[in-house]
Amino acid sequence: MIKKQDLANVVQKLEDSLEALGMAEHEDTRIMPIYIEYWVANELVKFGHNVQIVNRRSFDILLPEKGVRIEVKSGKYNGVVAGASFGKGDQIKNAAFDYCVFATYDIDLRVEESMVFRLQELEEIAKKPRTKKVAMYPKTNPCILLRYDSFDQYLRYIEKGDRLEIELNLHKFPEKYVNRWEKIK
Repeated sequence: MIKKQDLANVVQKLEDSLEALGMAEHEDTRIMPIYIEYWVANELVKFGHNVQIVNRRSFDILLPEKGVRIEVKSGKYNGVVAGASFGKGDQIKNAAFDYCVFATYDIDLRVEESMVFRLQELEEIAKKPRTKKVAMYPKTNPCILLRYDSFDQYLRYIEKGDRLEIELNLHKFPEKYVNRWEKIK
């Protein structure tokens, strides 16, 4: 288990690295998924959880006392939308995690928003793979969760037949998901 102060130190050092990359005007987003995993772990510690960063293919963070598995997804916000990729949906279908935290980040490589989902809330993503109208790589990566700036933008860009209930709920009622760390028990 990583100590609270050590975790905070790692997050600060990663933020320093992101700032250095930004100052160099070098857009290298490879560090973002790692940073966001540590950032999420740090947020969980702030809410009183003990955490282990395990980086397994099925989940990223473990709350050892409770056996709770958390998958962390990150998506770059491009000015309109950010997406969380679940590949072909195997993590969801196999119940490989209990909760998912999807954090979006902006062009300045700063976390913009974090959303907390129970596994059950995401099951539709695996049951309704996206076509090439929505997914960039529908053969290898059709199971995605999209986050737009607003409900109106979501309706404008996603056709009726391609909409998911979880996305409709996320955009209609963001307060059910955004910064809802208390959902993780």
